[in-house]
Amino acid sequence: MMSDEKNLEEGSYIDAKGRTRWHENDRLSLKLLELHTFLIIDDYPEDHATRYPWLAHYISRFPEPMSDLIAQGRLIEELPGAGEVMAKIIEDLLETGTTEKLEEFAGDTPRTVVELVPIPGMGAKTIKRLYQEVGVDSLVSLRAAIDEGRLKGFKGIGKKTLEKIEAYLDEWL
Repeated sequence: MMSDEKNLEEGSYIDAKGRTRWHENDRLSLKLLELHTFLIIDDYPEDHATRYPWLAHYISRFPEPMSDLIAQGRLIEELPGAGEVMAKIIEDLLETGTTEKLEEFAGDTPRTVVELVPIPGMGAKTIKRLYQEVGVDSLVSLRAAIDEGRLKGFKGIGKKTLEKIEAYLDEWL
């Protein structure tokens, strides 16, 4: 056991930069990125949608678990840009894994589209275009699109990004 590890609280870990991080916050961050993706696919105003990836990043690096902030009534004061609505979204995501806003904006979009969110180099706009223009709605359909050459010349996915995507697919499929 490393000396840093013996002082870790349950549910935390030390990242590559030596910061204490929380698995709970990582899961919440991913959910916020998934919500952002559904909002973008459903043409939610982009200037409002941009708060979700920013909050996801901020939360993923926050030195305490979000559930502690909620329990102590400190979420709104500690999280820049979080008002009552965002606090409710965060609480719902932590408690149930979903929220009314996600359910509303996911609509008819296949839920498997969120499989694309963690892929390096894939943002919500690229995922939206892949879904709408090529029919990619999952890791399996992304692999098929690559294998069939349907991503050749696809704006936003150059050689390096395609290599990252293929490496991710090789690991996860």
